[in-house]
Amino acid sequence: MSVVAKPQRWGNEQDFDAMLERPRGRDGQVTRASARMRPMGSGLRPVFMPASLALLLLLLAPAEHRAHAAVSDPAVIQVQALTASLLKSMQAGTAESMTERYRNLEPVIEQVFALPVLTRLSVGPDWANFSPEQQKELIAAFTRFTIANYAHNFHDFDGQKFEIDDNVLSRGADKIVQTRIIPAHDTPVTLLYRMHEVDGTWKVIDVFSNGVSELVTRRSDFAVALAAGGAPGLIAHLNKASDGLMR
Repeated sequence: MSVVAKPQRWGNEQDFDAMLERPRGRDGQVTRASARMRPMGSGLRPVFMPASLALLLLLLAPAEHRAHAAVSDPAVIQVQALTASLLKSMQAGTAESMTERYRNLEPVIEQVFALPVLTRLSVGPDWANFSPEQQKELIAAFTRFTIANYAHNFHDFDGQKFEIDDNVLSRGADKIVQTRIIPAHDTPVTLLYRMHEVDGTWKVIDVFSNGVSELVTRRSDFAVALAAGGAPGLIAHLNKASDGLMR
């Protein structure tokens, strides 16, 4: 399966943190086709990065950074594992309870996503001010929210297909894997997975859905909860969102 991939070039982790400190976005509504890929649960406000800006930067990226991925590319294998599990969850439909769906998706999501890194990047500079115990609780709450969100959104099947690009693009120390979700009767959704090697394993550290960065969205959403209640407020906010998704 092949899709033309045009991922954005990122620098090092410090550059990415700096970019997140100055998110540029616009409020908008996710289309029905992309609703199942929406990263945030109920009550979390989406903030969108303009797709035109992301795609312009992607198109300007030099061609020599392309790396043709064999089937054995570890970044692709990770994304294949994720999409296979999501498709299985969708095909199970109402035969699986939400608890069963969560339990089945939990190991693959923890394997594919760099959840501690994602938690820290989503929180931003305030992370350094939290105690080790608060950081641990935030990682646990963010992990539960991420799994619950996927379990909630990938719960029915109507002929959707997943496509994974067989060309991986290298961006510094990172890789970009592109996929598409193709509904039977709706507009395809393009997903770019930004992968980083963490302790010898390639893991997802951001997902772009039709040009929208999940990390930028989360950083903006979490800032509101942090401003209102610090780490305890964000933990409570995530747990409440997860409880709603698991109903």
